[in-house]
Amino acid sequence: MRKNLFFMYFMAAVLGLSFTACSDDDGNGGDDGGNDDGGITNTTALCAIVLDMPLNVENPTLTSATATLTNVSTNMQYTLTNFRATGTQYSDTITVPSGVYNVAVEGEISYSFDDNNIITATVKNSSDNVTLTAGTEVQSKTLALNTYKAQEGLVITEIFFTGTLTPEGKQYSDDQYFKIGNNSDETLYLDGVAIVESDFMTVSKYDYTPDIMDKAMTVDAVYCFPGSGTDYPIEPGAEVVVALNAKNHKELNSNSIDLSTADFEFYDESENPSFTDDDNPNVTNLVNWYDYSASYFGLHNRGFKSYAIARPTVDVETFMTDYHYTYTYVFTYGEYSFDMDGDAFMIPNDWILDAVNLSVESDFQWIVTSASLDAGWTHCGSVDHDQSRYNKAVVRKQENGKWVDTNNSTNDFEGDATPTLLQ
Repeated sequence: MRKNLFFMYFMAAVLGLSFTACSDDDGNGGDDGGNDDGGITNTTALCAIVLDMPLNVENPTLTSATATLTNVSTNMQYTLTNFRATGTQYSDTITVPSGVYNVAVEGEISYSFDDNNIITATVKNSSDNVTLTAGTEVQSKTLALNTYKAQEGLVITEIFFTGTLTPEGKQYSDDQYFKIGNNSDETLYLDGVAIVESDFMTVSKYDYTPDIMDKAMTVDAVYCFPGSGTDYPIEPGAEVVVALNAKNHKELNSNSIDLSTADFEFYDESENPSFTDDDNPNVTNLVNWYDYSASYFGLHNRGFKSYAIARPTVDVETFMTDYHYTYTYVFTYGEYSFDMDGDAFMIPNDWILDAVNLSVESDFQWIVTSASLDAGWTHCGSVDHDQSRYNKAVVRKQENGKWVDTNNSTNDFEGDATPTLLQ
């Protein structure tokens, strides 16, 4: 009888015979399904995990996936990794003790970004309290995979872009900085994460062709954290300071900030000897993948650009070759119109972990990211050249020990806030 039972399991797994649906259960465990058949007790269940590909991508192919089934009662875990294609779905089958399980899947897919590029993206989904009953029929649980974006846990927690004023009332912008925080409950790593700036401005809207906003963010600067994968950990709830210039700015402007002990800094090899960047040897430099400036990078101090953090899945050489974006638009001034073109780079939306749109109320026209990344915008000042904007930042709100992250900067940030490093 043991040989016959094994044969039925084997044929069901190979041929996909006699599928029944797994049920979601709100109970605290499952019947062990024991059957008394001449002393043989059947306490196992045969389950197929079936994966649907994301609907928001073109021509997806599953390149890897791991499904973990965790028994709610015993906390024992069982994994599946040998997913094979059946039409537009992928499936794998496993025999486990009958009971109630939490199922989680994580993997990678490749898909067509455009005619020239194939993108790799992380996909995830989960389902809790899935009941698997004992028997020889294959029980199927289908999970629709979703491309995995901002939930990783790294978020932009503060942008100080306005700069300060000197005692003489002059503008001082070298003291700009970002803060990036870990909003998850586990240690994450900054290695390979990029800080990017939008090429388009939120105060100037044009019909850029081709329109790629539903797929990518158009950027004019990309700076990556160094490291080989685990060199720069960031603990749950911790933040790092990324200075545009990591020095004690109080020495030049008594109203400014001491950023000499920042965690990281931007640094550029300037092509203009009249405008060179300072390098603090005690602060780790970001790696410059691309910057539009021939001298050194700085944030738009009126808040017309938008910013994001992303995790590229290609190296810098591939990025510079395959992710260049050339666009055209019509510039209108009064009764005159001119055909214009531009060059930038594109960061696929699936790489982006968090995005923050900036603008001012008097001139705002549009957000320059997909609304799925950020559905709103935040600000310092309310009009262009607002003299009240100096010494202010946009700071992410906190509730119950977590940073607020609804992918809407209007809700998530306090505008016109006091910079945390000026307090």
